[in-house]
Amino acid sequence: MGEEVERHHTATAYIVARGRTLLLWHPGLRMWLPPGGHLERNEDPVQGALREAYEEAGLDVEVIPPRGMLRIEYPLVLPPPAVILIEDIVRPDQPFHQHIDHVYFTRAVVPVDLDAPVPHGPHQWVTLESLARAIALPTPDGTLVPVAEDVRLLGIRAIEAARGEP
Repeated sequence: MGEEVERHHTATAYIVARGRTLLLWHPGLRMWLPPGGHLERNEDPVQGALREAYEEAGLDVEVIPPRGMLRIEYPLVLPPPAVILIEDIVRPDQPFHQHIDHVYFTRAVVPVDLDAPVPHGPHQWVTLESLARAIALPTPDGTLVPVAEDVRLLGIRAIEAARGEP
């Protein structure tokens, strides 16, 4: 089987508000990404996604459940992620490892001021139309950095899910 790769469970929350989704600038990674991060001890992926959304965006969000989701009193049914990504983490400050990323589409539960600062810092609320164009967004220093293909396509799907589209 070869050498075993260390893997960490993470959760990501694409937050949709007013027909846009939130992307955060990560200067160390030089990437635009939605809120997300490592799961904490005894935390399920939904709890992780909701916590990360609050910590990084300052927003209370709810997961957009898929159509036909099982609804029963017991046991607890968690909404499934939109997708689970296996991401290679190659950074000079860390040993190689992978993230098992549980990606959720969420919506803000209260009205959002799109011009307000967020705890994470540099960010953009991106429209469906701009995501459809394979966009590059300006960093705080003005450099244009393309939005990664997975981030772009999942952002489109998140906005569509919030509208109730398949």
